[in-house]
Amino acid sequence: MEYDIFRDELALKYPAYGHALWVPSPGGLYLSVQVGDVGFIREGKFIRLFNVLLPRDHPSHENFGVPEYHKPLQLKISKHNFPSKLSPNNFRSKGVTLLSDQDGLNLNDIGPESAQTVFSCSRRQGAILSLPVPAQREDTVSRGDFAKCITKHIDVWFAFARDLGLGVTRMEDIILVTGRDLARSWTNVVFSENQGGEQVSFGVQVTGTSDVQWQVSLEDARGAAVNNGPSGKSLPEDQCIFVRGFRVTRFLRILPRLRGAAEPTWDLEQDGPESDHDKRVISTPSETDYQDPLRTLLNYLDQHAPECDMALVHDDDLRYIDVASLENLRPNGVLGNLQNSKPEISSSRCGRCRSRQPEWFRSWDIIC
Repeated sequence: MEYDIFRDELALKYPAYGHALWVPSPGGLYLSVQVGDVGFIREGKFIRLFNVLLPRDHPSHENFGVPEYHKPLQLKISKHNFPSKLSPNNFRSKGVTLLSDQDGLNLNDIGPESAQTVFSCSRRQGAILSLPVPAQREDTVSRGDFAKCITKHIDVWFAFARDLGLGVTRMEDIILVTGRDLARSWTNVVFSENQGGEQVSFGVQVTGTSDVQWQVSLEDARGAAVNNGPSGKSLPEDQCIFVRGFRVTRFLRILPRLRGAAEPTWDLEQDGPESDHDKRVISTPSETDYQDPLRTLLNYLDQHAPECDMALVHDDDLRYIDVASLENLRPNGVLGNLQNSKPEISSSRCGRCRSRQPEWFRSWDIIC
C-alpha cells in the first residue's frame, strides 16, 4: 500500500528522521502529535490514545480516556524537549530525480515563487515528501526515563488499547513518542510498481512562512499516488510528517496476568511473580504481507537474545543498519544485513520479574 511504501522508501534515505506518515493530519481526533503521546500507526495515520506527561483530567484525554491507574510521568528534569527546525526541501527516496520546473531550471530546494516541479522515478518504487515551509522539530532528551516508562507500563497500555476495540492486535504496535516534526503543509508522493519513466509534477506558491497554495492535478501524476496537504493562509503547525518513538514486545507473547486494562503494573522496587501460573499467553495474529522494519529488528532480537523476555527498539535504530546497501526494507534483506554485521546486543536484568531484557545499541540500562 502507499503508506507502507512511503514509510520504507523514506526510511532507506533518511533513517534518523523516524516514521514518515502518509497522512500527517490529526483528523480532528486531537490537536497535534506531541512528545509523550501513546498511540499507534494505521494506514499511515498516527492515532493518539493519551499522553504520559499529562494528568488524567487533561482535556486532550476526553476522547479515549486513560488507563485507570494512569499517573503523569515525572521526569528528572523539567525542560526536556529540544526544539529545532526542519528546513523546506523535497525529501526524495533513492531513484527519484528532480528534473526541472516549467522554465527548465533545475531545482534543489523549494523557492518562494510558484513553479511546476517535475520528478521522475527510475526504481520500481519511490517516495517524495515535499515540504514548502519550515517544520517544527521537537525531541526529548529524557530518553532513559521514557524507555523505563514504556517497559513498565506496556502490558496495561496494550490491554487498554485492546479494550477500546480499536483493532490493536500486537504489543509492538504501541508507540511512545519521543520526537515529532510538525509542518503547516506538505505533499506526499509514492511511485509503486514503476515500469520506468513514471513522472509526477505539481506546483506550490509560498508567501511568508505560513501561507501555502498547492497546484496539484491528478493528470500530472503518471504512475504515482499523490496526497497533498492543506492550502491557505496562516496555516497552523499541526501536521505530523515524521514521528519517532519507542516500541516494546515480549517474546512468545508472555504477559503478566491482568484482571483488565485497569490493573496496575508491578511496582519497580518489587519482585514480580515467578510462577508460570501467573502468566498467560495471548494468540499471535497472522502475518500480513507487509512487516514494519522495526518489527524485523524485534524478530532479530528474539533469535539472538534467547535469555531475554522483552525487547525495546526505537525508530532511530534504523540508523545502525547499513540501509545504503539495501534495495528495500523487506524482512529478509534487513535480517540478512543484521546477520552479516552481527551487532552487539547487551541486556539488563529486570528487578520486577527476574528476566533479562536486551538493549538495542544503547548505552543506558532498561529496567521494566
